[in-house]
Amino acid sequence: MNKIIICRDFELIKSNLINKFGRNNLRIFEKSEILLEDTNAAKDEAYIAEKNQKIIVLIGHKFRVEAQNSLLLILENTPKNIEFILVSNSKNVFLPTIRSRLIIENHFIKQVLPKTGLNFKSLSLNDINNFLNKQIELEKEGTLDKIALQNLFCAIVRECFESGIKFNEEELNHINKLMILINLNTKTRAVLTPLLLMIMDTRR
Repeated sequence: MNKIIICRDFELIKSNLINKFGRNNLRIFEKSEILLEDTNAAKDEAYIAEKNQKIIVLIGHKFRVEAQNSLLLILENTPKNIEFILVSNSKNVFLPTIRSRLIIENHFIKQVLPKTGLNFKSLSLNDINNFLNKQIELEKEGTLDKIALQNLFCAIVRECFESGIKFNEEELNHINKLMILINLNTKTRAVLTPLLLMIMDTRR
């Protein structure tokens, strides 16, 4: 059954799919943004006859409109033994015409966000430095993994809103880009430093 999976952790989804179907039965197309050439390659793969089940997985933070439109026909008339799975971190990435044709599985798990201990109304360079050093140590110890970093990142943004700090459109876009970097396994310092410096600058 063709479906959409909504999740934060693409690596976990891939691991789960490999465990469920076996690596040889999977064809994975993964990019930050799925383009028309990617969906065309996926369709070509779907039309290669297989005796056994073959799962075609498209994973991306964004899916171009023309790429999605190119999938409509094959999603309605999927070849025998073929299943399509589209993976992203938001169902709003997908066109209504795509969502209406597929089952949607939401793998987001509601988690209690950590407390940062930061005072965002009086955030200083010293505060930022001390906080970063602590998180980097946790990262080295293996305590601060990708999921923990995502939760910490979300906690920082949430506490900013609760403190009355407002972000403009450019700043919100920057926050979204930093969240994407976390999904791409970017190190803690490279993600949290620009976020905290931006927050400090918003008070000026």
